[in-house]
Amino acid sequence: MNGDKTEYAYSVARVRALETGLLDRGKIERMVEARDAAEALKVLGETPYAAAVGQLASVYDYESMLRRELVAVRALFWKISPHPELTDLFFLKYDVLNLKLLLKGRHLGQKTDDLLVAAGTIGPERLAAMAAADNWKELPAELAAAAHQAGEALAEEGDPQLVDTLLDKAYYAYLTRVLGEQGEEFLRALVSLQVDLTNIKTFVRVRHVVGGDAARARALLPRFFLPGGRLALDYFLAQVEEPLPAFADRLAKDALGPVVGEGITAWQREKSLTRYEKLADDFLLAYVKKSRLIAFGVEPLVAYLMAKENEIKLIRIIMVGKINGLPAAEIRERLRDVYA
Repeated sequence: MNGDKTEYAYSVARVRALETGLLDRGKIERMVEARDAAEALKVLGETPYAAAVGQLASVYDYESMLRRELVAVRALFWKISPHPELTDLFFLKYDVLNLKLLLKGRHLGQKTDDLLVAAGTIGPERLAAMAAADNWKELPAELAAAAHQAGEALAEEGDPQLVDTLLDKAYYAYLTRVLGEQGEEFLRALVSLQVDLTNIKTFVRVRHVVGGDAARARALLPRFFLPGGRLALDYFLAQVEEPLPAFADRLAKDALGPVVGEGITAWQREKSLTRYEKLADDFLLAYVKKSRLIAFGVEPLVAYLMAKENEIKLIRIIMVGKINGLPAAEIRERLRDVYA
């Protein structure tokens, strides 16, 4: 946002202090090496998560703890951000997640109350009331139109995937527009990179689904393609008949080159995008780490949010692995980098 960036001095100081409490590689490694889920939680109890761990009734309740962590960050940002409407842009993803659940749940006649996340910009109860009334006027225009369209599409076609597609497109279109209007180039570039990484993953998946049918690939790609990236839809459409290694080679000199190259190599070997997703997450985390050079502005706040989301993902991966008895080496392969 244009203007006096020094108004962020207090909020940046707060998140810099909080960064010192993020889990480092040593703590993560001790959790990975723990005997079981209970021991992993014991390690977590030696960190700023101590009070939250102490409130858990069992190891299976870890997800509620992680959700509360997100809600706490949302509440903190609302208090310390000079422009909470700007930082709210990056909590809007949880509204979108809740909208998807509500729309699909209404269509299928299923209750979704226990699945909703309270870290969004609108409370789950209020959002549920909006969904029940099909009244989306409190949402940004792009999302309001997409929510209404998604409800109609579900009623007509019954395809839940349409809900994800419509809302994701609207979400990224809104982020791109607002960040551009506010002149927040660092964050706009971050969103652009997120979009490119998602579109590349979609490109690989669509090619796999169509099994070499180029005409079908060209028909499907526009349906799932997200707006706001550096790589245009035509860039992907022109390469639907190219071997995937050739696609990766074209991006070799791009910032995303190493992620795409190694990710596609792993895909061809395993027919899984797990490695690509890990590399993509690490790339985005490395990008926001650049905000450490920014003394005043919204960037360090968004970086801390992403660092916290990454930490929560790490804990979830470890707990799921421990509960399911996975070997430490297998859990370690799935772990992202740490921000600390």
